[in-house]
Amino acid sequence: MPLLINKLKLDPALASGPFVTAIGDILSLSIYFTIATSLLEYL
Repeated sequence: MPLLINKLKLDPALASGPFVTAIGDILSLSIYFTIATSLLEYL
């Protein structure tokens, strides 16, 4: 992603921050819901 942002003449360090945050949020939510779904069997 930083290479694409660099080609658009933007600062890769500033512009890649939101992408890293979004990827982290998506990953953490998917892990959370996977664990919650697997624990629903025990209710």
